[in-house]
Amino acid sequence: MPSEYRLSRIRLKNFKNLQMDEGGLQLGKLNILIGPNGSGKSNLLRVLQFLKEAVISEDVESQGVSAFEQSIHSLGHLRILDGTIHPPGIVHFGFDFKSMNGKSGSIHYDFDLKAQDTHHVFKWGENIKEGGAYPKNKPPFVYQQKSGSPVGTVSFFKDEKKDEIQLENLDTLPSNRLALNAIPELLEGKGLSPDLTPVYKVRRQLIEGLSGWRFYNANEMNLKDIRESEPKIGPADMHVSSSGQNLPIVFHNLYQQYVDFEDRINEAMRSVLPGTSKIRAIPSGRLRLTIEWHMEGMGERFYLSDMSDGSVRMLCWAITLLSPEPPALLVIDEPEVGLHPAWMKTLAEWIASAAEKTQVIVTTHSPDLLDHFTDRPRDIICFKYDGHRHFTPKPLSEAALTSKLEEGWELGDLYRIGDPAIGGWPW
Repeated sequence: MPSEYRLSRIRLKNFKNLQMDEGGLQLGKLNILIGPNGSGKSNLLRVLQFLKEAVISEDVESQGVSAFEQSIHSLGHLRILDGTIHPPGIVHFGFDFKSMNGKSGSIHYDFDLKAQDTHHVFKWGENIKEGGAYPKNKPPFVYQQKSGSPVGTVSFFKDEKKDEIQLENLDTLPSNRLALNAIPELLEGKGLSPDLTPVYKVRRQLIEGLSGWRFYNANEMNLKDIRESEPKIGPADMHVSSSGQNLPIVFHNLYQQYVDFEDRINEAMRSVLPGTSKIRAIPSGRLRLTIEWHMEGMGERFYLSDMSDGSVRMLCWAITLLSPEPPALLVIDEPEVGLHPAWMKTLAEWIASAAEKTQVIVTTHSPDLLDHFTDRPRDIICFKYDGHRHFTPKPLSEAALTSKLEEGWELGDLYRIGDPAIGGWPW
């Protein structure tokens, strides 16, 4: 289920082609990212995936590589540095998390990476803060490693009264791991009570949230594999995998847990394929599952291998976006790929429905999809070109759009003609 904390802001500096304002990029529950190819939308999504993988993935022991090093490689290694800066250079990452219940305050997580040369990128500094967790005039961090220092410092309460904070140094910090990942090992043998050492709680909260993030790229989902997949009965998967191959398992499990889910999916798919009679996950042999698709007026049953690409894609998005157990963060890169423009209204409704239950980030190039978010321009983030080499993600200005929307323009219309109010053309 969605985490207690939601990602409320991203702060980046010297990262690839993205240039952010001083306050960073504020995120809401629904975030639609628009901009031309090469403007940095996917780069921003990769930052989020990098954070998850670097913090919660296991080290690749057989290769002697840490999860952090593997994640850096996936992010681009030396190419993470702004191309206008010659190494060595520092890339800053900052993430703010806001409590959803309004009681637990906020968490601020920052770290720096140093791109030393063409072969070496390593952690340079790290800071974890918990808003509102400390007495006044005391260190506002639960963990800190100053830039370039091999020593980290953790704060802890002196006693159960929690009115006095003390500090403990942690030596020999690995430069190829994030402390957020390594805290239990770093504190081993220090004799600090977890109840009095806030970093334990903050780490647990962040990891619980990050582990629930799910990422999908429509261009990378292999429809052939989805069609042919007949997964074994048994796994407790409640979220569609990034490849989509566990779709029958997820459909089956959600129906077992929520008896009305199958009916909801059937109703949703009838809105785009009116001839649909019933879609269900059924056993294929004794130990496997497949998806059976019935059409009205046709006695023959169909399977995913019989359905069009667009139909299979829409079923994936329906099960993902309409799930009663959404992930803590749902990220979809270009969900409109391979879909008919007439289905964009329904897809937009599913996306908005998902954002009522959890946090959603979607990138799109589809003006047809954008048309259906005309009534919520505050949720659209446009990557604006600075005329040189950088793009800055900013929410659309409602003031700049008011007159055009009153004239009857929709966001997709403005996007089609390259109107400056919605980003314009970068060339």
